[in-house]
Amino acid sequence: MAIPSATFHAGLPGGRRCFLAEGRIPAMTATTEAATRSSTTLLGRFAAFVAERHPFALRSAVAAMDMVLAARPTDERDFAGIDALREPLRRILNQTLADALSPDASAAQKLKGEVPETTPRVSVTERLRQAVAAVVVDCDGFVRREAIAASLTVDEKLEMLRGMILTRAVDNRLKQFFTGGEVRYGNASFQGKGFRSLGQEAIYAAPMRLRRGPQGDVISPLIRDLGAVLCMRNAPETVRMVLNAQMGKAGPPMDGKDLHVGDWEWGILPAMAPLGSPSLTIAGIAMAFSMKSVGKQPRVAVSFIGEGGTSLGEWHEAINACAVRKLPAIFCVQNNQTALATPVPENSAARVFADKAVGYGIPAVTIDGTDPEAIAAAFGWAAERARSGDGPALIELLSMRMCGHAHHDDMLYLGKDPQPSWSYSPLTEGGYADRECYEYWRQKDPIATYAAKLEAQGVVDSDDVDDWKREAEEMVEREARAVIEAPWPDPSAMGLSGAPAPSPAILKVEDAPPFDPRGKTFLEAVMLGVGDALRSDPRTFVYGEDVGGTYGNAFLLLRPLLGEFGDRIINSILSEGATLGVCVGAALAGMRPIGEIQFNDFVATGFNQLVNNAAKIRYRWGGSVPMVVRMPWGGLRHAGPYHSQNTEAWFYRTPGLKIVAPSTPHDARALMASAVADEDPVLYYEHIALYRDPRVKQTISDEPPQPIPIGKAALRRAGKDLAIISYGAYVHVAMRVGEKLAADGIEAAVLDLRSLMPLDREAVLTLARQCNRVLIVHEDTRTGSIGESVAAIIQEQAFDHLDAPIRILGSLDTPVPYSPPLEEEFLPSEEEIERAARELVAY
Repeated sequence: MAIPSATFHAGLPGGRRCFLAEGRIPAMTATTEAATRSSTTLLGRFAAFVAERHPFALRSAVAAMDMVLAARPTDERDFAGIDALREPLRRILNQTLADALSPDASAAQKLKGEVPETTPRVSVTERLRQAVAAVVVDCDGFVRREAIAASLTVDEKLEMLRGMILTRAVDNRLKQFFTGGEVRYGNASFQGKGFRSLGQEAIYAAPMRLRRGPQGDVISPLIRDLGAVLCMRNAPETVRMVLNAQMGKAGPPMDGKDLHVGDWEWGILPAMAPLGSPSLTIAGIAMAFSMKSVGKQPRVAVSFIGEGGTSLGEWHEAINACAVRKLPAIFCVQNNQTALATPVPENSAARVFADKAVGYGIPAVTIDGTDPEAIAAAFGWAAERARSGDGPALIELLSMRMCGHAHHDDMLYLGKDPQPSWSYSPLTEGGYADRECYEYWRQKDPIATYAAKLEAQGVVDSDDVDDWKREAEEMVEREARAVIEAPWPDPSAMGLSGAPAPSPAILKVEDAPPFDPRGKTFLEAVMLGVGDALRSDPRTFVYGEDVGGTYGNAFLLLRPLLGEFGDRIINSILSEGATLGVCVGAALAGMRPIGEIQFNDFVATGFNQLVNNAAKIRYRWGGSVPMVVRMPWGGLRHAGPYHSQNTEAWFYRTPGLKIVAPSTPHDARALMASAVADEDPVLYYEHIALYRDPRVKQTISDEPPQPIPIGKAALRRAGKDLAIISYGAYVHVAMRVGEKLAADGIEAAVLDLRSLMPLDREAVLTLARQCNRVLIVHEDTRTGSIGESVAAIIQEQAFDHLDAPIRILGSLDTPVPYSPPLEEEFLPSEEEIERAARELVAY
């Protein structure tokens, strides 16, 4: 809206006039910071920026900048000169804003000092100080970005232009693969599934001022960030990797196991879906970078996401987790106007996506996503802040997707399927793209506009651009031919095996410390196991809700460790998804996190991070995720349906996860050692009913025990008449039943599975063949349980040895009830187990 200049100029010191003399403030858009620098002044761009981020501070801010520029005339190509404006601007801006916010004498007289607190414990003075500080920080950020833009060298500018050209050349070849029949599998053509970046090539500039190369910064690109991928490693190998990802051939990035791109060695985290998940991985990587950077500047982790993905809870959790600990991270929102087919107003009510940063207490900026210099400067500024310990920033890039969501969607988006080209296709009738918006952005092709800018500056000429396009096409075509000629992946290399387990010798009862009322509780043993890990490996840390500070977790289990390891027992935000996602990222970046889910029931809100992220990384691209997730579980405590569930079966069928469930203090400590040392994610279930049960106390040495291999069961009681198989708290129930049966001459063996995945099939089958009768007992509901899976294994591989049907006893197929008599009915009782055992023996 136009504002009369008299209003704007009122109160300028010394009657000075700003650049808007005698006129009206021109219309400004959300992307004004990226206005072409050849046609606007520094003061003009500054005014546009302030109008965008802090419109009510516009008069004071422009007055301050006008005074600074008057005292320090600056060449806009002078990096050092622009940067030198920051200190005086901060000082003068603090004063002009304070003056503008102070009530005049008349208002002060009327208020008479009777203004209440703005919120409890926050005075008006303090709130205004905070507001002034926010404006000053943002204005300082603007000047720093201008300085960085001015510092871009000719070589950097040429790289950005050539990088955008290469991005479009690769994009075009991906489309050509999809529409052609060059790759064949058997007698049919294979098009592959892929996504395009048309219109968003300027993202190439984002990593320009990052630390690129092995052991450098890390980015998490999504499907529109091809340019950023190429910038991190601009080499033919990267081009081939991108082409090969779509066509599923043998070789990088994933040997055909997934269609996404990535190169972890070069700091490119392979993408995944759902789209919010990588944001939490980046938060964990940033956590690791922060913890490993004592005494030096940390590496930086960068999250990319589209505007549609900002509605995903994991994205919010990731920003919040990074913001509260000021982790070295950058969050980029690529606002390309459409989330697949959903327009922005149906996805968010925010004015601009940068406004979301206010809720996390971090700075943000919205810039033109087709301006590579503005993008390079913004990411350079954000990286500097992150390395300096100031925490994350949010960068919104405003552009438009000039193609469909994926190759197959082009015809729906544009109205017809376009041919690969260096220019944008016209929008035809029937396309679902917004016509007015499309025509606006069609004039802002980042390659054409930046080439024209550099040509006007005398940096390039038109022949250069044509030559670079030809060179890019030739290089991309060479790599495309290599992909066509490459072999398909070998199915035998998938690492899958369905072979039955061999039969070992007769099982023997495992040696273990005796139960002793003077010994350690199960809870103390878990604590000792965590302490052993923290003491032996500085990479280990604990991360979870309410674990740190002076509290020590909901059961006070960790409290004895806080004095020694308080800096490595860290409170997470109240989010199971964030707890798990941060652990995944930190593990990838070289740490050994022990995550804690306060009650295993709550893991449901972090399910995606375990099942779709942690579990798939080794299979997809060979990454190592050495993390432990501690999960207190189980009933027998009258705690109801949200604090008593058995969730182990949820993850039992998820390839890539290991699961342990110790039943004794000794095993709890020894299995913790194995879990922390493992190179893959381990879910560590600790039964709450055993925590302080005096009947299962054991004498434990002060020295750490020998680790128990994951995947090895323990025979707790020998017997030849019946095999009782269980895990967790019900191992002890089975042992009591075995004692009762022995009084009548029935010798029942009790097998403690202890490790649920991998399952000790050898022990299970050997015991079934020895005893000929099998009773499987557990606390979980029977339907879909681990018990049913164990029964199927025995039925398939030891059927000839069975003298009776396999019996499975579990809880009722209902949620866990709260009231004591209801829970008693819900759980399998000791009497039921004894009765079932006697029936099997008598069969």
